[in-house]
Amino acid sequence: MEPLNNQILDCLKQSAHFAVATIMTHKGSTPRTSGSKMIVLKNRTIYGTIGGGLVEALVIDACLDLMDKHKSRIKEFYLNRELKDGLDMVCGGNLTVLMEAFVPDPDLAGVFKALVCLEKEGKKGFLVSKIDGFSKSDFTTRKSLVLPDTTVTGPHLIPKPLMDKICDNGFTETFPVIYNHGLEEFIIESIHPSDTLYIFGAGHVGFHLAKMAHLTDFQTVVVDDREEFANPERFPHSKAVHVVKKFDNAFDNLSIDESSYIVILTRGHLHDQAVLEAALKTNAAYIGMIGSQAKRNQTYTILKKKGVLDKTLEKVFSPIGLEIHAETPSEIAVSIMGEIIKVRAEK
Repeated sequence: MEPLNNQILDCLKQSAHFAVATIMTHKGSTPRTSGSKMIVLKNRTIYGTIGGGLVEALVIDACLDLMDKHKSRIKEFYLNRELKDGLDMVCGGNLTVLMEAFVPDPDLAGVFKALVCLEKEGKKGFLVSKIDGFSKSDFTTRKSLVLPDTTVTGPHLIPKPLMDKICDNGFTETFPVIYNHGLEEFIIESIHPSDTLYIFGAGHVGFHLAKMAHLTDFQTVVVDDREEFANPERFPHSKAVHVVKKFDNAFDNLSIDESSYIVILTRGHLHDQAVLEAALKTNAAYIGMIGSQAKRNQTYTILKKKGVLDKTLEKVFSPIGLEIHAETPSEIAVSIMGEIIKVRAEK
C-alpha cells in the first residue's frame, strides 16, 4: 500500500487541517482492497487513492465534513446499492472506510515522526488510536506508536491486555482493526517493513526495473560488480546500491526475509548461478531469474548436482516475467514487475 505517513507528517508540520481515509475491510469485488489509504486536504487535493470513482468522491465529501467538525467516522459503502443510486461503480462489493479528521498538535507530530523513522529503519510497530466516543457514531482519537518491546511514543493509553497482545505479535493484519477492552475501543494499525526488491544486475533491465519498483511502492537494493553501473547517481530512488567484487559474496550484509523479492539478471550465467544458489537458501517471497529455458535448465542441472532439490527449484520464476512478448529492456522490466505485483497481491 501507499506509504503516506511522510505526507501525513508534512501536513502536521504545516499545521494543515486534513483527513485520512483508510479501507478497513472489503468484501466482494472492490476497486481497492483493505489497507488502501488516501489523504484529503481542505481544497480537495488528495494523496493516494481508495479506488477512484464516485465512491471516492463521497468519501472526500465526508472527510471535508468531518474536518469542519473535528470528528472521525467509520462508514460502510455498499457498491451494489450505490449503483442503484446512479454511481458509476459496477464492482458489486462493499467497503468499510475509516475517515479520520486530523487536528495538528506537537504530540501527534511526534508520533508520526517516530513512525516515519520506524519505516525507514524497516522495523515493525503499531499505531494505536484510542477512540473517545463510540465507533458506531462520530468520535475523536488519541494516538500512540507502540513497539514490540513496549516502547511508547505519545500518550500512554494502552491497557495491559492490549500491550500483551502487541508483544505477542497478535496483530498481523495489513489494515486497521478494532480492539475492544471492556467499554474501551482501540484502532490498531500494524506497521510492517516495506517490501524490498533486490535487483542483482544493474544493466539496462535492472535500471528500468528499479524505476518501476519505486513507482509501485517497493524499496530497492541494487547489487552489481561494476561501479560504473551500480552507483547512487544511476539509481537515485534506491535504498542502497552495493558494488561487490564477486557475486559469490553478493548476499553478505543483506537482510533477506519474507518481505523480500529477488530478481537475478546479472551479466553472465555463472554469476546468475551463484546468486540463485544463495537466494534459494533464503525465505524470500519471490525469486526470479532471467534467461531462456535452455539456460535455466543448464543452471538447474548444475545446482542439482550440488544437492539442490527439485522442489526447491520449483519456487523459482524462470524464465522470468509475465508472458507479454516483451523485447526491449523497459518492456521486460514491465513483465517482471507485473509478475512481482501478482505474487505480492496473492501473498
